[in-house]
Amino acid sequence: MHTLKLHKVNLFKALYILLILVLVTACHKSDGQKKYVPGERLDGFTTTKQYPGKVADESIKDWKKKIPEIEQVSITSTKDGKKQPALFYASTSTKKKPLLVVLHSWSSEYLQVVSIPYALWAKLNDWVFIQPNYRGAFKTPDAMASDLAIQDIMDAVHFAKGSADIDPSRIYIVGSSGGAMTALVTASKHPDVWAGVVAWVPVFDLVDWYKFSQNYPHRDYNRHIVAACGGEPIPGTAAAEECKRRSPSTYLHNLKGIPVFLAHGTIDVLVPPDHSIRAFNMLVDSAAQIPQWQMDSLVINKEVPKEMTSDGPSKYFGPKDPKLLYTKKAGVVDLFLYYGVHDMAYNPSLLWLNEQQKKINQ
Repeated sequence: MHTLKLHKVNLFKALYILLILVLVTACHKSDGQKKYVPGERLDGFTTTKQYPGKVADESIKDWKKKIPEIEQVSITSTKDGKKQPALFYASTSTKKKPLLVVLHSWSSEYLQVVSIPYALWAKLNDWVFIQPNYRGAFKTPDAMASDLAIQDIMDAVHFAKGSADIDPSRIYIVGSSGGAMTALVTASKHPDVWAGVVAWVPVFDLVDWYKFSQNYPHRDYNRHIVAACGGEPIPGTAAAEECKRRSPSTYLHNLKGIPVFLAHGTIDVLVPPDHSIRAFNMLVDSAAQIPQWQMDSLVINKEVPKEMTSDGPSKYFGPKDPKLLYTKKAGVVDLFLYYGVHDMAYNPSLLWLNEQQKKINQ
């Protein structure tokens, strides 16, 4: 009898310990899987350079794995009637939602996987996401911020408006490198559409960049420019004129008054940081412009000269983001110079965009 009671006591003890272990495990699991609150930073994502794989990687399998609801759609160009693919995400909610247009970079196409965090933000925050192909990699006359490519982007916006309930006061565009160049051209040609424009390490002027890139003959970019623009863009030639037609430097004056986020690495040897500063100067009043000699010093020495007085820290950049060296705000334009290379950070882009909203005339 005594032995039976002892067994029962031991059994109850074992069950009690097991229950405690289950509860502790559940609590730890719950703490380890913190529920995402809309508008918060995305944990686990920093910059495109640190995203798993290469910047140029493209894979629908990767997209489906991370965002099962992502769709491959086909959009007919209103300019030449050709169909262009795009990636599209829209929730089933009935409320009006922001639209995030993300542009692939120079050598990639619409399946570029480094854009996945942007689509994940859209899913978690009930935004609509679209990544158009806009004629693919910048290797042909139809691509590289051509009239056809710009219209493809606008057709993607119209597609999203027709497929989801879009808040017209919150339509955003994001790009880096060639995508940033195209975002600036697109927004400048259609300034009434956009509530915010994010451009990381943009090419400001194709003619100037062609000249700079001649120092790096092993790179393919100049061959792409020749193919797209019809020849070497030597000043005074038709090719140079065509490059100007595809460059933000020609159109940015139309973008004054639209919120723009410009960011560039001080040690970027692919596109020098003066390209972002020149874009900044074109968007702001003369009193806020950065002098040419300071730009030259930055490009030559790859550090911010002491005469460039920064506005200080930014709430958009966190400890895991690139280290900020210089910030300047003039009106609705923000310039960020960070210690780093040719790159793009997700959270600063999204946190900044999340605050932008334009007035809509009723």
